[in-house]
Amino acid sequence: MSGNSAFVIRQGRGWQRGLDNFLRAEIRAWFGRRTFLTHFLIWVGMIDGILLATMLSISREAGASGSMEAAQTGAMLYSIFTGLFAAVGVVIVMQDAIVGEKLSGTAAWVLSKPVSRSAFVLTKLFGNMAGILVLMVLIPGIIAYILISQIGMGEWLPLLSFLAAMGSLGVALIFFQTFTLMLGTLFNSRGAVIGLALALLFGQQFLAQMLPVLFNILPIGIFLPRDGVTTITNALIFGQPVPTLAPVLWSAGLSVLFVLVSLWRFERTEL
Repeated sequence: MSGNSAFVIRQGRGWQRGLDNFLRAEIRAWFGRRTFLTHFLIWVGMIDGILLATMLSISREAGASGSMEAAQTGAMLYSIFTGLFAAVGVVIVMQDAIVGEKLSGTAAWVLSKPVSRSAFVLTKLFGNMAGILVLMVLIPGIIAYILISQIGMGEWLPLLSFLAAMGSLGVALIFFQTFTLMLGTLFNSRGAVIGLALALLFGQQFLAQMLPVLFNILPIGIFLPRDGVTTITNALIFGQPVPTLAPVLWSAGLSVLFVLVSLWRFERTEL
């Protein structure tokens, strides 16, 4: 039946076995009408809704002289809301990605089919990453670009520089996505996974205050100001020189490490 693509089995080989079909299903789950609309309303409402209300309030109170203040406040809120609060959403989404499948027996059932363990983990990684980057970073970021440019600056900010700021925030979210994914392969308890992930998310500021070098390693160094130095995201939003790229590079590197640990650990997990 090779003439009918609906009857062609696509298994792949080795670690890729089952990746194609399984990944397509994961992405469809994110971009189905109801799920897409729910996440769209949550993140646009939380990030851009509060951003719009705050900037309009500043502009009304300060008049024309408050435009730059509104733009700077808007950039700060956009960065923190995306880097911190959207990360909470990432942890909530990812807490069940592996653990939920293990506890329900779905993982064992799926892996009894022609699906490799590596493909199972990578599907959870890339399928959720697509939804996170589109619905938590790209769409709210485009709206934030319009709001900060037109309500704050009164002119268009450098687009490529703003896209780079969005990319750096995406790296921060992927750090917590991959960290939570790794915890899911290490533990069999939802509580342990979400508890440890949220502990790092909200505790990173205190850790960095005790050990300042962590500002250059943890994602918080991407979007939270320290000692009066502008953040990476703020510098990029306004087209200014970036103080350092260390937090972006470290967060990206650690994310790769978390994925490698996840793949190694899941290969050795009894289901």
